[in-house]
Amino acid sequence: MNHRTRSYLLFVLLIGCICYLVSHFVVQLYFVNGSSMEPTYTSGQPVLLQKFGLPDCLDYNDVVVIRHETLGRDIVKRIVALPGDTIQITEGILYVNGVPQPTPDGFSLMEDAGKAAAPLTLAPGEYFVLGDNRSHSIDSRFAEVGIIPAASIAGKVITGRTPFR
Repeated sequence: MNHRTRSYLLFVLLIGCICYLVSHFVVQLYFVNGSSMEPTYTSGQPVLLQKFGLPDCLDYNDVVVIRHETLGRDIVKRIVALPGDTIQITEGILYVNGVPQPTPDGFSLMEDAGKAAAPLTLAPGEYFVLGDNRSHSIDSRFAEVGIIPAASIAGKVITGRTPFR
């Protein structure tokens, strides 16, 4: 193998390693699956995920991808409560620490409060998430998803629309 071919192969290998590291530890392309985040994100829509700085960079209304072992797949949801918060859903309205949270125009009220019908306080490292399509979302209100531990959050969506901000 001549010097030029070897240099080319090393260059290709280096680029491949950089791409691998970036996609696993910095940012990743992800395709939304399902209708639970409509109208913000539609099924098949590409988004970029921030993978570094988790969970310290997470805040209210961030959209995250969660690796959910019980469901056996990733889910996309919006963080509505952080560790230490107390949440409750009454008559379709979400209350965080006793303060009613606005529901943007065009978004449906929650028909089922699930386990948030009674006040629920999150422990350190726990997050409460909801889908934007509240009446058609399986999220933290229900046992199938439940409270989300920080370790299950695979990334924070950093592209696309986020009308809650």
